[in-house]
Amino acid sequence: MLLESFEKPLKYSNKKIGEGTVIKEYVEINGVRQGLIIESLNQGRPLLLFLHGGPGFPAYPIIKAHNLRLEEFFDVCYWDQRGTGMSYHAKDAKKLLTVDQLIDDTIQVVNYLRGKYTQDKVFLLGHSWGTYLGSLVASMNPDLFHAYIGIGQIGSAKESEKETYNFILRTSINNHDKRAQKQIEKLTFGSDYYKNRSYGAIRAKFTNKYGGGFKHRGYSNFETLRNVLACPNYTFKERINIFRGSIYSYQSLGHVMATTDLVKLVPSLNLPVFIFQGKYDYQTTYTQAKHFFESIKAPFKKMYTFNNSSHTPFLEEQERFYKIIKCEVLGIDKDNNNIL
Repeated sequence: MLLESFEKPLKYSNKKIGEGTVIKEYVEINGVRQGLIIESLNQGRPLLLFLHGGPGFPAYPIIKAHNLRLEEFFDVCYWDQRGTGMSYHAKDAKKLLTVDQLIDDTIQVVNYLRGKYTQDKVFLLGHSWGTYLGSLVASMNPDLFHAYIGIGQIGSAKESEKETYNFILRTSINNHDKRAQKQIEKLTFGSDYYKNRSYGAIRAKFTNKYGGGFKHRGYSNFETLRNVLACPNYTFKERINIFRGSIYSYQSLGHVMATTDLVKLVPSLNLPVFIFQGKYDYQTTYTQAKHFFESIKAPFKKMYTFNNSSHTPFLEEQERFYKIIKCEVLGIDKDNNNIL
């Protein structure tokens, strides 16, 4: 059920792109008021639903800060998942989120978009945590989607984390960074690593420092804060609720993300599958993404390696990302031979 809707022009520094609109909506999804932002050039393009990562960290502010223009290819919906950003409600945060709630919410959002735009199917794009949610939803409801697109694809979370720990330790040794080595070696890596806040802080610090974090060149907490607080189309309270929602969502779902193995949970997807992975990704490692890709049974599948990226190849190598979306995913200008 649509509760509120606001529309305004989509502004570009490059006037050649064309006129567009931004629609911000609040929709009742399974009894909870949830926020959507839909960007369109009003040319009847295919629908895409972007499932953000975190859990609980909406992609829209970061995408706007990096001028990613998915609306050139799709009518694209950025949905703030239950419990964060536009969809955060303090009264609801007293009770933990569940995966089943988010799966059902995703299906309801998809159906809302299909009805609004009179399209039978949408493209489903998941990033990081969004690949967990997206893989499950696509496996349960393949008929709703043209294709599944995974970026920063999760495989076995625990095996990924082992690789990350070994990466930061090995790099500190190779760099003769004795101070870092000492800090890393003090950590005990075990099955409950996700509960250890000291481990999380050290891991985040050195994956970022050594090029395996959110972006290969580094992405500081200050830059994150600046991009969120400067985000267009959010109220100040909604910006603050991104950080509240990130904490709440991790408290609810951190154990799920840390212990999952999508290779076992999702052995097949009955739709085309496209995996985009940064070579230097140590948030969700390249090895585990490849393991997921190789194990998945699908009518069509393809994986793309981004050699200059970490966890966000769609931000770090935008032009190549655009070419693959246009030529491979959408099948426009298929004869373009300069993709790989």
